[in-house]
Amino acid sequence: MKSALQKPAWWLLLSGMLLLPLTVTAQPEAIDLSTRGPQVGEAIPEFSLPDQNGQVWNQDTILGPNGAMLVFIRSADW
Repeated sequence: MKSALQKPAWWLLLSGMLLLPLTVTAQPEAIDLSTRGPQVGEAIPEFSLPDQNGQVWNQDTILGPNGAMLVFIRSADW
């Protein structure tokens, strides 16, 4: 005779095996990146943003002789 603990574990395993193909076959919707922000080589709008040390940066303060590359990282510590 099976113990009471073995029955729920068996049912959970069987349920997971039956539902797994439904999650694997779902395809994410394609994202059109041409509508997301400035594109490579395109001029950016004027901005003024503080960094992690409180220093304010704008387009004029970051541009060098070869231009600049902006990288925005979303912090997990908001």
